Amino acid sequence: MIHIGFSPRSVRLTFNTFLFLIMNAKCVHGMDHYVITKDLYDKLFNGSYSVDVLPVCGIDDTMNITVDAALREVIDVQEKFQTLKLKLWVRLNWTDCRLVWNPSDFNNQDQIYVPYHKIWTPDITLYEGISEFGSLPGMKDYRASIFSDGTVQYNFPSTVTTACAIDVTYFPFDLQNCKLAFGSWIYSGKHLEVFASSSSADVSTYIKNNEWHLISMTSEKIVHFYNCCQYPFSEIAFNLSIQREPKFYIITIIFPCILVTSLTFIGFFLPPSCSEKISLQITVLLSNSVFLLLIQDQLPPSSETFPVIAYFFTSSMLLVCLACIMAGIVLFVYYLRQSGREVPHICQTIFLRHLSKVFCIRYEECIAKDFSVAAVYGELKERRMSSVLLKDAMRNRDSFIARKSQKIKHEDIPEEGSNASLPLTSRNNSDSNPIATGQLPKRDSYSSVFADDNVLKDKRRATPNNLETVIHEWVHLAHVVDRLFLTFYFMIYLTNGIIFIFLFSKKS
Repeated sequence: MIHIGFSPRSVRLTFNTFLFLIMNAKCVHGMDHYVITKDLYDKLFNGSYSVDVLPVCGIDDTMNITVDAALREVIDVQEKFQTLKLKLWVRLNWTDCRLVWNPSDFNNQDQIYVPYHKIWTPDITLYEGISEFGSLPGMKDYRASIFSDGTVQYNFPSTVTTACAIDVTYFPFDLQNCKLAFGSWIYSGKHLEVFASSSSADVSTYIKNNEWHLISMTSEKIVHFYNCCQYPFSEIAFNLSIQREPKFYIITIIFPCILVTSLTFIGFFLPPSCSEKISLQITVLLSNSVFLLLIQDQLPPSSETFPVIAYFFTSSMLLVCLACIMAGIVLFVYYLRQSGREVPHICQTIFLRHLSKVFCIRYEECIAKDFSVAAVYGELKERRMSSVLLKDAMRNRDSFIARKSQKIKHEDIPEEGSNASLPLTSRNNSDSNPIATGQLPKRDSYSSVFADDNVLKDKRRATPNNLETVIHEWVHLAHVVDRLFLTFYFMIYLTNGIIFIFLFSKKS
């Protein structure tokens, strides 16, 4: 019996030899692929091929370019500058009759990749592009794929910035439609035609934006006739529709504005004796001005369209101004109690008798809430007593001066014909004596105190007996007017809100 043995050294040598043969075969195959590709490249791009000549082989042939785009991302929308920034994958397809070969002559190789500058490429331009790096940045940085039948595919990514007419009428519930037109800049329809590969762009790889929601991106072919040229120019227009997500603006701007404007109602619930009624309304007015400035920084200064939300903030500011005026009128009525005049009869009838019942404002409650009535009553009573005492003193003084004047006149009247016998000095003294001549001295400064009283003497004024009642009526009237203004303001505020909700819901 024969035993065949394999030593570890012989096994290792056999394995290394087998591995060397495999690697050598791969290298030979790789060298063959390189050689074949190099031969194909040399055949295609020999001295007769020119990248500057339109690749048409027939006399009346027209170059057909298929344009397609895949929307990758909406990067930014600048409403103030009316620009749109997108990331696109542009896809161009055409047929170059000079780049045709038989795959069987090159080991069945039916495709080759070449740099952009090695082949003729169409001058496809984004007409509305405003980027400083070109209409389609990055177009010359990639490679084209060439097939054996002469079909050329050139796909490249590009971040484009295009002009877009932003309509901010219904900001932040707006829907924007932007047009991206692609076409040849130099070749007219006689030599080059562009076609859309489908009725819409590819959005399968779209990355969602936090602020903008993609609605659609359709495509269509448009033919234009220009005055400069004899033949028409064709273009592919992609119509992009995006809608803004309003949640951020609702939470940060609209809701705070509504909340701050609602604080004006607190001013109506403050009693008229509170001096902070107008201060609160002015503070709310300043807050609305701040919100309006925030909106202004984000909107374009367009004269064609004006945002509805700007009207909303403006109307809110007008409402707050109206509330300030109402508060001023209430305070004016309230402080008329210090005049001491009675409430006009018509105001008593309309406000104190009828409207007070409609608004459920009780006379006793108004007086109980006002702690300054007693102080005002004491002040008016003291002023009235001082006025009476001063008037009595002045009346007594005037009577005394009149009696003294009459007495002096009576004593100084001479007998008939005795005036000539009087000494000259006596006559002079008589002529210069104001009392003798009847020219009384003017009243002193105390008489000016009653100037207003003489002017108002025809007006109805309260007697000291019902002075406290008159003060209470003015306080009651101020509360009724305040409640009337509150009702009127609430109706205007509610109407304003309903109008703007209807406008925004109609757009949605």
